[in-house]
Amino acid sequence: MLGRRLLVVSNLKAKNLVGFKSHGMVLCAAGPAPGGEGEGEGEEDGKKEIVEFVEPPEGAPPGEIVTFEGLPPPEPFSPAQVEKKKVFASCLGGMKTNDECVATWNGHAFVTSAGPCKSRTIRGGAMR
Repeated sequence: MLGRRLLVVSNLKAKNLVGFKSHGMVLCAAGPAPGGEGEGEGEEDGKKEIVEFVEPPEGAPPGEIVTFEGLPPPEPFSPAQVEKKKVFASCLGGMKTNDECVATWNGHAFVTSAGPCKSRTIRGGAMR
């Protein structure tokens, strides 16, 4: 991850992760590994898959809040609200990449001032 530009969900309740408190999660896209068995980085339901970071476009300033094309700017929740209302968990079902590798939520592209956020190669993949 060193030197990479990433999307981070940053208002999650702190969890212990390898001996330190983590307050966020890096957003990734996952899809089936080409060629099937023996390739890919992980498994989903016993099938090999590839996982890639969802990345902001070049020119997007670090720390910029991502918005969704066609929707008003999101209002941030506190970590306690996110946990109590299961906000992030309830959004996951609508998060996937489209045919152009663009990250979407219910069909609305994740966008920055410099353009859409994308995975490098995963089309139609679930995001997590």
